[in-house]
Amino acid sequence: MNKGLIIAIDGPVGAGKSTVAKLLAQRLGILYLDSGAMYRGVGWKAVEAGVDPGDDAAMGALCRETAMEMRWEERGFRIYVDGIEVTEKIRTPEISRMASRVSLLPSVRECLGRLQRETGLREAADRGGVVMEGRDIGTVIFPDASFKFYLDADLGDRGKRRWEELLGRGIAADLEETTREVERRDRQDSERDLSPLRKSEDARVVDTTGLAPERVVDRMAAIIRAVV
Repeated sequence: MNKGLIIAIDGPVGAGKSTVAKLLAQRLGILYLDSGAMYRGVGWKAVEAGVDPGDDAAMGALCRETAMEMRWEERGFRIYVDGIEVTEKIRTPEISRMASRVSLLPSVRECLGRLQRETGLREAADRGGVVMEGRDIGTVIFPDASFKFYLDADLGDRGKRRWEELLGRGIAADLEETTREVERRDRQDSERDLSPLRKSEDARVVDTTGLAPERVVDRMAAIIRAVV
């Protein structure tokens, strides 16, 4: 891979972004960064500290004082907030809702946007490349990314994936309610004023409905290797 390669992956909840991004990064031998985990990490810290997630100033201060680290270990991809491993803690429905709330705050988006850009550029230069996924990577964080992909799938498929993910983590969940929650997140993410979810004009759309993650990665890797 070329030095400085940046691959941006965007899309709605349940489209398979995280799984595909991890596999693609492993396939290409470069670093994976999960922007959504950063919002979840800040949301988790707000819950732990008792900070009002609607207080823009307080949340901005909390975000600026937060140290976040993502790394691969023998157990897989792990996430640390202020030295505390939170990989599983930030994947609950409660923290998902908290992350969605704090992502609406200008101070948090500015803080984490800067951190994402700095981390992505540094790691791309040091390790040969980076795969970053989220909802505004190709439109706001890295509009000049080397490659941009937009993953999508039909609502039923995305709701089922999210439901299966929760069950796999030992979290009791109802399929219909989970699908409604995914639909609600779609509206909130696409209608928010700051960095709404949308497809970059130059992003390649990949419909993941009914596709195994490995097949999606095959398609994306082929596109990248045809150029790099």
